[in-house]
Amino acid sequence: MTINLQFKLVKNITLRIKETGDIFLTAPVGMSVSEVQRFLESREQWLRQKLQLVLQEQSQQKQDPKYSMGELPFDGQHVWLWGKRLPAYFLLSSKKHGTYEVQADAVCFYYRSELSEKARCAFVEYFYKQEISGRGEQLLQAWEKKMGVHHTGLKVHRMKTRWGSCNVRTGGINLNTLLACWPQECLEYIVVHELAHLHEANHSPRFHAIVERYLPEWRERKKMLAVFKPL
Repeated sequence: MTINLQFKLVKNITLRIKETGDIFLTAPVGMSVSEVQRFLESREQWLRQKLQLVLQEQSQQKQDPKYSMGELPFDGQHVWLWGKRLPAYFLLSSKKHGTYEVQADAVCFYYRSELSEKARCAFVEYFYKQEISGRGEQLLQAWEKKMGVHHTGLKVHRMKTRWGSCNVRTGGINLNTLLACWPQECLEYIVVHELAHLHEANHSPRFHAIVERYLPEWRERKKMLAVFKPL
């Protein structure tokens, strides 16, 4: 093991292991190297165990696939819909070009001429957008009646930093296309969240009290939104 040793104007000796696996030891000015060595020997077992855990976690992170918000969840063979990973079949058909069909265990995409990889991705994004447009509008109409507000229109598009937004001046609602990949409970939470802004524009305690009143389980939904990854 390599120890990065520094002597500083401190009272106590400290030992730290960073996420990278680097080991840092800070000792008081005036402490001898032999004293530092004895301290390390007394902490050797703890140090080795801790280092092993850090390196294991580091290895696991390299193996685990990651999802970045805004990234289209499509590997060429599967799509995600309401929290489920479904096979995607692209089929030459006499049906109208660009139509799709959601079945119990798959999604079929119909086309009349060969599709490039880029065109297939665009088709899948259109599919997500249509699903959010339909289900999102249903939820907006149902919840605005309960909450005593009225939205003036819904726009759906892919966003990299937010799941939805509300124009409190016009009453317009924006929803992230990719919410179609998450469980429907997540979409419902975002709908309630954005409609609550028609009562309270900011994220004040009053705003959260409104969300709590209509959707008591909003914290669980918010956590689900953060934890779920369409990989």
